[in-house]
This record gives sequence, structure tokens and C-alpha cells, in this order.
Amino acid sequence: MTQKLASLEEAYVERTSRSRELFERASNYTSGPIKGAYFYPPYPLGMERGEGCYLYDLDGHRYVDFANHHTAQILGHNHPKVIEAIRAQMLRGLAVGAPMGVEAEIAEEMCRRVASVDAIRFVNSGTEATLHSIRLARGFSGKPKIAKFEGGYHGSHDLVEVSSSAPPPDKAGPADAPYSVATAGGLSPNVTSEVVVLPYNDEAAVEKLVEEHRDELACVIFDPKAGTLPLRPEFARAVREITRKNGVLLIFDEIVGFRTGTGGLQALYGIDPDLTCFGKIVGGGFPVGAFGGRADIMGLFDTSKGPTGFSQSGTFSAHPVTMTAGLAMLRELPPEAFEHLSRLGERLRNGLNNLFSRQGVVAQAVGVGSTFSIYFVEGEIRNERDLARNDGAMAYRVFLALLEQGYFLGHTLSMCCLSLPMQESHVDGLIEATGKAVERAALERT
Repeated sequence: MTQKLASLEEAYVERTSRSRELFERASNYTSGPIKGAYFYPPYPLGMERGEGCYLYDLDGHRYVDFANHHTAQILGHNHPKVIEAIRAQMLRGLAVGAPMGVEAEIAEEMCRRVASVDAIRFVNSGTEATLHSIRLARGFSGKPKIAKFEGGYHGSHDLVEVSSSAPPPDKAGPADAPYSVATAGGLSPNVTSEVVVLPYNDEAAVEKLVEEHRDELACVIFDPKAGTLPLRPEFARAVREITRKNGVLLIFDEIVGFRTGTGGLQALYGIDPDLTCFGKIVGGGFPVGAFGGRADIMGLFDTSKGPTGFSQSGTFSAHPVTMTAGLAMLRELPPEAFEHLSRLGERLRNGLNNLFSRQGVVAQAVGVGSTFSIYFVEGEIRNERDLARNDGAMAYRVFLALLEQGYFLGHTLSMCCLSLPMQESHVDGLIEATGKAVERAALERT
């Protein structure tokens, strides 16, 4: 590490001694960071509390929160209506081993909001949602393989941890026919042979690959990379038509994208997937996943009329406190709430890009709705391979420099987002702070 880079880190360490103490204590018992996504060097901030669009760290510093728990806290922290609903449910019972009514209410609300969803089931994470939806697609279709996009992230089970990030160039294969590469340790040795990998933003290549494998493909699972990759709506529509034409089910991953509007990205893009996976905002801040779609496919879970060969359950699936929190959050998200968030998101992305242009900085802000990412990369971004050119070291320095000014983003500056309490002043403040952070980070470039 150079002395120049250390100055930002040293300032961070000087301000955050209690966060360091927490990290060192926990690491003795958790084999490193408490959660992989939380970690950034030299150690992550520990937070004391959140309120509205603000976070307060263990050393008493306040930050405007542009991470919002990996995009899940769309209402900000401790929304009074959500807290009130949670308290009322907890007095009724945390979990009683039987339906309590709220499960049906949130299921009805989700089906009302998302036109392609005739029925829905709730689980405990996005990982569970994609696992069950893929298993359902394979069983319904009778076909063994799936297709996913290179760099598409769908959680942590074997089939989806294939090419969940761009592989090294010597393993990646052709851009229009990517190789299937395991991107996590301990996967089944045969899993790569069960996954066809597709390229983002290349309709011709997707059509060729899907048509070639159509007789063995149960589904294409499509992560639209909301907020992290500038996908064209016409590409999403093309994927839908390609799968339909070839008799392959389409699973749309709305785990992040559902925060873009009442009906999610699929409503914005005008597509109707066969199945959809949800998470994050659907749980109101609690662990959640959900998947739903066509009645004939979801009907395989209906064992009330006799065995179907399918089942989905779990001790904490559709937990009444989670369902209560999720329903309370959804009720605070009418169309005008999403309009407010989208206006702010557009103002932020435009403001950042104008700033980078004025400063002569090789950087760009991308995103959709209330999500955004900042990349230090030149040229068009079409896929994960383009993102491999991003200057991650610069992003890290800017992240630290923004913390100094009281702004908390994802530590890679990707998959950041806004929350409903934010106003133009918060957005404009981040734009101004980013300008200062870029200048500070550039001075420390090695």
C-alpha cells in the first residue's frame, strides 16, 4: 500500500475505532466478516441505528444512506407505519405454526400489483425463491437444463453460481457464446454441464443459443441487473419473445427490480414472464423471498387436492411478522411514491454524469428508477466483460472520501439506491460531495 492511499484509510481508521473493535471481536468467532457483502478494507463500519434516510455509526457519525441495506429499505429506516404494524403482530404472536391471515393479504396484494402473477409463495430469501422457481420450471417442462446470463446473480445455490460474475478472460470463452464456469467453491462437479450461459444485450446470440438448446432447456432465468447494468428495454422484450417462440419458460428476477415501480421492471418493460422471483422490499426489512407466476405452473404446489410430486415449505416461510412488515411497506408505496423516487434517481444520474463531464473524469453513472451505480470506465457498458475494465481502486478511494463527507454508498459504488424520505437536497448533496471525493481520490492515485 502506498503512503498516498493510506492517508484516506488512516483517516477512516482514526474516525471509526469502535467499528474496528467490533470487527476484530466478531472475526474471532465468525471466520472473518459477519457477512461477506458487508466487508471492505480495512474493516466495515458498524452501525448503531438507522432513522429515515440516515445511518449513525458506532462512533456517532451520521451518513445519508444511499445503500439502504442492499436496496431493501425503500422507505428508509424505522418507518413508523411498518414499526406500528410489526408491534401489533408481535403482540398477537411471533409465529404460531398455523396461518394468521396476513399471509393471504400480502399474497393478494402482490398478485394485484404484478399482472403476470396469478399465484405466489413466500420463502426466506432470494436464494430460496430462485431455487424453487428453477426446480418448478424443470418439473413442469420435463427438461433438465437451464440458461442464465453471464454475470447474472441469483443467490447461492449450485445452478445459479455458474458464471455469476465475469470469469477470467482465459476461461470466459467467446463473447457471443460464453463458457459455463463455476464461480463458487464446492459446487457439484457436473453443474456447469447443466447451465447454458447467455450474453447480455446481444439479441442475436441469445436467440441462437436458446434455439440450439431448446429441447433441453427448462427455463431462462433473467436478472435484468437493475441499477448495475444499462439494459435496453427492447432487449428484455426480445428475451421474452425468444423464450416464448422456443417453448422455454422465462423466469424474471425482480428481487432488486421490483423497487422500480408498482408492477416492477416487467411492467416498465412491457413483458410477461412465466415466473417471477421477488425479495428485499417484499419483506419490509425482514428476511424474505417470493416467487409466483402462471396458475398452471404454480398449481403444481397445490397439494390440497392430492399429491402432485411437488412441495415447498419451511419453518419460517411466510413468517407472520415478515408478512406483516412487507404488507405495511407495500401499502406505503402507491404509484406516486415510485414517481418521486424515479425523478430523484434521474436527477442524480444526470447530475453525476454532468459533473464527470465538467471535471473531465472517466466515469459514468448508470441505473434505472431509484437505483444507480458509478463506474470508472470509458466507453459503452453492455455486459459484465465491459465492467471488468472498471477502476475498482478509484471507486474504493471515492467511497472512503464520501464517508468522510457523511455519505454511505455500496463500497464498490455499485447497486446503490434512494429511499422515499430523500429529497432533492439529499441528491444534490451527494453530487457535490462526489465532485470533492473524486478530486481527493485523484490526488491519492498511485
